Amino acid sequence: ILCDRKQLKNPNGLILGTPGSGKSFAAKREMTNAFLITDDDIIICDPEAEYGPLVERLHGQVIKISPTSPHYINPMDLNLNYSEDESPLSLKSDFILSLCELVVGGKSGLEPIEKTVIDRAVREVYREYLADPEPSKMPILEDLYNALKKQPEAEAARVAAALELYVHGSLNVFNHRTNIDIHNRLVCFDIKELGKQLKKLGMLIIQDQV
Repeated sequence: ILCDRKQLKNPNGLILGTPGSGKSFAAKREMTNAFLITDDDIIICDPEAEYGPLVERLHGQVIKISPTSPHYINPMDLNLNYSEDESPLSLKSDFILSLCELVVGGKSGLEPIEKTVIDRAVREVYREYLADPEPSKMPILEDLYNALKKQPEAEAARVAAALELYVHGSLNVFNHRTNIDIHNRLVCFDIKELGKQLKKLGMLIIQDQV
């Protein structure tokens, strides 16, 4: 049974099945179908590196995100056309709070004072870029880390200490400016080699980019 899911009340879908029952094949068939009979953009977040061959055969774009890859995505990228209703900076601040919550961890997540100091630091690091939106002025994670270090509260120092691993430490793959040009209607983000420590963070950052 084939249907155009965009015509349904709820176009979302979930593929469930036992191992080897054809879940990936069903997903690939639907992607190929959408590629051939629509003009839709198709974006894949690929945690197991299983969609690359199909994307390459359809002349799509595979973006490999890993500690050894030359491809970088900057989690601090700010799109000024992101939303007509809300301030792009408020939406970005909300995303960075989610990112810091993943990084800092803990059962209860971020404390109210930690949220306040992060929001204050976010607004500070974007001030220069918003005054003159040049790509060279786009902040990176290190700028947020430095802004947090300057805050007087002990909570800011705690968040900065947790971020250090992702700025100066061995997991600094997201401390670079974006160097990929997404120009294709079929894009696959391959995050298999990010490793356990970075996979959740990688998925969050890719969803924000999308």
